[in-house]
Amino acid sequence: MMKTFGAVEHTLTVAAVDDVTPHYRRITFDAPTLFDGQPIEPASWVRLWVPDPRRPGREHQRGYTLLDPDPETRRVSIEFLIHEPAGPASAWAAQAGTGDTVQVTRWASGHFAPPDPAPDGYLLVGDAASLPGINAILAALPDTAEVRVHLERHHEHDTLIPVTPHPRATVTWQPATGDPAALADAIEERDWSNWYAWVTAESAATKHVRARLKDLGFPRGDVKARAYWIRGQAMGTGRDHTPGEETPTTGTTRNHPATPTAAGASAGAPAGRAGSGVGAAASAGWRSRAGARLLAPLRGRLLLAGAFQAVVSLVQLAPYLLLVELCRRLLTAGPQAEGLAGLGVGALALMGGGAALAGLLVAAMHVLDARFGHRVRADVVGKLARLPLGWFTERSSGRVKQAVQDDAESVHYLVTHAVLDVVAALVAPLAVLVYLFTVSPALAAVLLAPLLAYLVMSARMVQASAAELAGFTVWERRVGAEAVSYVDGLTVVRAYDAGPAGGFRALLGERARFLERWQRPLVRRRTAVDLVTRPLTSLLLIVVAGAPMAAGGLLATADLLPFLLLGATFGSQLLAAAFGLGSVRDALAAARRIGLLLVEPELPEPRLPRPLPGAAGRTVRFEGVGFGYDARRPVLSGVDLEFAPGTVTALVGPSGAGKSTLAALLARFHDVGAGRITVDGVDLRELSQAELHRTVGFVFQDVSLLRASVHDNIALARPDASREEVERVARAAHVHDRIARLPDGYDTVLGERARLSGGEAQRLTIARALLADAPVLVLDEATAFADPESEHLVQRAISELVAGRTVVVIAHRLHTITGADAIVVLDGGRVVQRGTHETLLAAPGLYRDLWQAAAAPLETLT
Repeated sequence: MMKTFGAVEHTLTVAAVDDVTPHYRRITFDAPTLFDGQPIEPASWVRLWVPDPRRPGREHQRGYTLLDPDPETRRVSIEFLIHEPAGPASAWAAQAGTGDTVQVTRWASGHFAPPDPAPDGYLLVGDAASLPGINAILAALPDTAEVRVHLERHHEHDTLIPVTPHPRATVTWQPATGDPAALADAIEERDWSNWYAWVTAESAATKHVRARLKDLGFPRGDVKARAYWIRGQAMGTGRDHTPGEETPTTGTTRNHPATPTAAGASAGAPAGRAGSGVGAAASAGWRSRAGARLLAPLRGRLLLAGAFQAVVSLVQLAPYLLLVELCRRLLTAGPQAEGLAGLGVGALALMGGGAALAGLLVAAMHVLDARFGHRVRADVVGKLARLPLGWFTERSSGRVKQAVQDDAESVHYLVTHAVLDVVAALVAPLAVLVYLFTVSPALAAVLLAPLLAYLVMSARMVQASAAELAGFTVWERRVGAEAVSYVDGLTVVRAYDAGPAGGFRALLGERARFLERWQRPLVRRRTAVDLVTRPLTSLLLIVVAGAPMAAGGLLATADLLPFLLLGATFGSQLLAAAFGLGSVRDALAAARRIGLLLVEPELPEPRLPRPLPGAAGRTVRFEGVGFGYDARRPVLSGVDLEFAPGTVTALVGPSGAGKSTLAALLARFHDVGAGRITVDGVDLRELSQAELHRTVGFVFQDVSLLRASVHDNIALARPDASREEVERVARAAHVHDRIARLPDGYDTVLGERARLSGGEAQRLTIARALLADAPVLVLDEATAFADPESEHLVQRAISELVAGRTVVVIAHRLHTITGADAIVVLDGGRVVQRGTHETLLAAPGLYRDLWQAAAAPLETLT
């Protein structure tokens, strides 16, 4: 059966045998053809066929994890747990020696893939039999992932089996007591929210663990569980050895009378069925259920709509059945047959009624979607307004657009069309098939032949193309990223165009060659699949099979008519359901992305915001501040700083020192992980968002201008500002003269009829900051992209901006901050030096090293 669906067998030859413990054996195989198929991912497994010692001529099949695959040497290892008495696989492994061979197939093989979104931790539950798979998972997990490993010990030597080291893994061995619930009871009661469980123990133990995880709140989709062995019997399937095939060479195989506790235990079968369920209340907050929570208000209505669509589909099908019956009566009794008028009128009435019901259903679904879609979009936009600004700096505008527009559109399709389309594509052809079986079961069965052929050919095609699926995903990511870079840097790309051999076009050429290499061998199979599923093929089968039946008296001639009218499109209609289900999966994925966005953590608003005391200037203090984008990897540690009113403090240091992170914390793009930041003694977290934005201004290195008028761009922080106020700050920023030369002056819409240079745009953002009049100001290398003339004007504009304010400057070009009141040198997230330019330059240290390194290229050029 597996070979029918494209399974390919490979011969593995024993190259080395190593006893890891007295009952645990590692066998290394030469596998010359195993690497020609799909790539071997973490915890990939094979179906291993070994002789069954109890039944000569029979082979026993079990799943085993592939370890340490080496495509260059074409070698791979498998580990076997050997107990006495041993099952078929253990018995074979116990006697295997160099040169012995065994047959394996990777058909329907799975592997471990990290869940998306990434869980907060991994719970791996098993025993010595499943350790190879668990070890492969541990090796694939990132060092930052928290891992709990619970293993049941059935033999005193089990704890000697090496467990792959992981910096955040805790391994617990639970002695087997004979109670199948002991392993489940060992899983502690704690908050497991957003964890992922991989359960691979003995059959009865796995059942209890799944029940335990359900009680602990694990959603079904976050539990991958499958028994690796069954106490008291060999687990797996058997087959008769095919005569003429080469019999695997083994040593003398002992026939053991019984199967032990781990007999034939798989060292790495795939994760299979999920847990049996979960309480809605316990798993309500899990990220993996974000899409389900989003769609929960619609679930009942969608089920009702599906049921209504099933009725509508039957009503719409009924006229065709009446017309078929009318034609049958005409063929048998002629125009004088009874009831012809009634059949015709009934068909017309049902046709009109079906169309009306379908229209009402579609209209109702659009009304439902309009309300639901409006709420979703409002929730998304409201969520974006409450997310910390740091969330946006870590994500592209394309991700935001996807959530607001693309994903919302996908959910629209799910609500208004997907359920109805899939139900209609299933109900109508199945109803036709039932009807045709009442007419002629033999001829109706013939119509199933194209479907069976389609299933077999599709499975074989998937098996043949599976090896390149991972590569296709990689290529799509590469091309997508390169396309964005190409568009962003189009001017430079055009200036240094290397022709078809360079850059983006070369990448597209490589991708085209990859697709051709992948898809060309599948062209014939695709053509065959297309031919099999065509209505013409079904029609041909009906004629070829039905005509002889009618001629032989096995089928009335009139009974052939329903097949000719209804059966020809039966197969293609069912296949439409498969394509519709694909769209449903895409829509559900979009719903999950929206749901995940809606549960992104927000910056907490204080219950009772504290007002800032009245003052002309603001004093900012960092008190023992620590922060990390990942809590386990700090970016800043123990930062103590004070920024006084009317002073300019520059932050300098090598790349990755924490300069931008420190400034972002001052603007509360993120909340500190340790310590606090205060403005005049008030913690930033105690200020309202409005008060914070009035207090702290930010001039970014990357200029952001809206597709709006110049006036609106400057007045972004104060939309009610008058034209006189806008012009005043534009003059102070030395950009008024440039604005005056625009086609419509301050009413010119940027991006349509006019564009500004980098320096001009930067001065416009400085005018925006001047109008906002924030007492605390953060400048992120505001002159980074300005030419010399623009830099001079930007510096003059900055001089106007900083007057009387508490200013923090992130500096990459040290010559721009030599006049700063204080310079803070950061390295590795800590303050290593502070002082004026002169004092820092006079003393050995990082600042002087940076200054000399910056001056060296200038000296070389001169």
